[in-house]
Amino acid sequence: MNETMGQASGTVPTSWWRRFGRRNWLYLAFVILLIPFGIALEASGPGGPDRGGGVAAALMLGGIGTALFFVVNAALLIIALVKKRPAGKPAIACALPIAIVLGMLLLEELTVS
Repeated sequence: MNETMGQASGTVPTSWWRRFGRRNWLYLAFVILLIPFGIALEASGPGGPDRGGGVAAALMLGGIGTALFFVVNAALLIIALVKKRPAGKPAIACALPIAIVLGMLLLEELTVS
């Protein structure tokens, strides 16, 4: 009776959030935290025709972070494929920024019409 919860001895069952990857969760947290960061910058900035600087700063920071995240994970994906290692987490990490951008564009189309 060395089996636990249907798993063979020596294997540890992993949950879905762990298979998703820590860096992917941290990227999602980064993107989500950009929203209140942009709102806070906007509230502390000037009003009138000079508005929008806080949102623009948050968008630029998000764009730079997303570009770096994508490039690093694309390199990790290539390394994993070359060395024949599991490439699930880097593949998710490469698709995640694209999915977020496409989701935001779709949301914009649905809400602005």
